[in-house]
Amino acid sequence: MRSAWSASAPANEFLLPREVFQLGLGHGPLLVYLYLIYCKSMGHRADKMSCAIISKAVGWCEKTVRTHLRALDNAGLVKLEHHGQTFSYSLCPIQAKVRERRDEASRRSWISTKRTWLTGEMFDAIFPIPNEVFQLDLKPGELLVYIYLHYQKGARSGQCWPSYATIGKTVGMSRKTVQTHIGSLINKGLIQAEETMIRRKNGRRCNGSLRYTITPICQVMRAREKEFLEQLKLAEAQRKWASAQLRA
Repeated sequence: MRSAWSASAPANEFLLPREVFQLGLGHGPLLVYLYLIYCKSMGHRADKMSCAIISKAVGWCEKTVRTHLRALDNAGLVKLEHHGQTFSYSLCPIQAKVRERRDEASRRSWISTKRTWLTGEMFDAIFPIPNEVFQLDLKPGELLVYIYLHYQKGARSGQCWPSYATIGKTVGMSRKTVQTHIGSLINKGLIQAEETMIRRKNGRRCNGSLRYTITPICQVMRAREKEFLEQLKLAEAQRKWASAQLRA
């Protein structure tokens, strides 16, 4: 059953406060943390979680997941209770930790309404992320960059234009690694990118950050379903052909 806090969110989305990207987490613990938020918000096996479940969702081995869980526990972001091979967890308040790290750049205004989040804290801006992000078979780095672009996109346009450096600083990756993951997301049809131009103080125009347009998740899932059905038809045709050859 979905909790009351998320009643205003569509059933196929979970909500994130922008502050989760201001906790100074490396890309490993951050991605595991986002998945735990997703599970808790959906009430989906959140009381019987295991490293194997997380491993399958985010693409890391169970040993790596276990390491990231310990990091989150030590940082005071989650409270774990182990029950043999499974564990239950609760999300800890984060506003005090965010205030410790906040700088002027993170105080920019966001257009949103205040809303209570899972931890009972009130945040200025909470944004929806589609549940299907964990069903796309993406590599861990690709998945985290994709979630960040969803988090940054405009509510109506579906567009955003953070630089490689900005993305890398936020999710704990190098600029070159972010660039690689962006290229992969483009090739997989999950996002589109176009160049932008900016004008410097001296009047000269130069290249700006790429503008990303995120393909609607429903369109992505339909395309994947169509591709899967075509593969099934091809496999069936090949089976029939092989069977006919044996009979000949």
